[in-house]
Amino acid sequence: AGAISVLNTYYGRGDLAKLPIGAYNVNTTGALLEMEDPLPYVPLLGKTFESIVKNTSSPGVEDAVALYRRVLAGQPHRSVAISSIGIHTNLAALLKSRPDKYSSLTGVELVTEKVYLLAVMGGKYPASNGQPECNVCGGLRNQHNHAVASAAASYVAAHWPATSQLIWSGFEVGLLIQSGGEGFQKCAAATAANPVKAAMVSYEGGPNKSRYSWDPITTLVAVRGIDAVPSVAACTECDGVNVIDAATGNNHWMPGPKSNQTYLILKDGKGAGDAIDKLLCQRPKYHA
Repeated sequence: AGAISVLNTYYGRGDLAKLPIGAYNVNTTGALLEMEDPLPYVPLLGKTFESIVKNTSSPGVEDAVALYRRVLAGQPHRSVAISSIGIHTNLAALLKSRPDKYSSLTGVELVTEKVYLLAVMGGKYPASNGQPECNVCGGLRNQHNHAVASAAASYVAAHWPATSQLIWSGFEVGLLIQSGGEGFQKCAAATAANPVKAAMVSYEGGPNKSRYSWDPITTLVAVRGIDAVPSVAACTECDGVNVIDAATGNNHWMPGPKSNQTYLILKDGKGAGDAIDKLLCQRPKYHA
């Protein structure tokens, strides 16, 4: 939550009343993760840059599932796109949620009513072949978290409403897209005051080093839609659904009737990276 707040503040979006931040609740039923230490760039951003929120315990940080329900309840019919770039515990808990003070609808009913698109960075396509991708299996460092994350991903894949498009962005796509290196760090916006640059330099251990772009390309597709991102395309002749093993996180594409699901095919890795860098090079529009 602290790192997100730093980025929001830099881009002039730090007011929690206008752009709230939700955090994982360790008490969420069925999603009892054991907390792991963050990567070094996370505390670095909190110590170096201005932000309202310092960590998940800061005042104003909401329970992620409650925030999902509150925000979705206030949106127009089928107007919401979601980018999922981590494990699926919050999404699974949203689908399982019951009516509350924000909405009389269940989680599935609320998603059906409000969400037209979910773009997920997760899995490998057409199959993981015994080597599960970390967002759907929670990684393999902590066996408890591995089990919880795998079960959550399996649930989301199987229960996401058919009225909402579900786009899977696989490991193999982002692996061939590089961004955040010289193309970004040598542009005018990449000053010492830019926390995105600081995060990249910290993560990569030095300046002008690019990074695999699993999460950025997924979010770009969620915001713009597949057709507006010419470097990728929906898989053709791939009718069917993604199946994720609840115990292991392994996935495979199961051919079948046309569904709401598809997965991305990369057409131009350099073009995708350039598009991401172009966005990173934009100066904050609302920064004071």
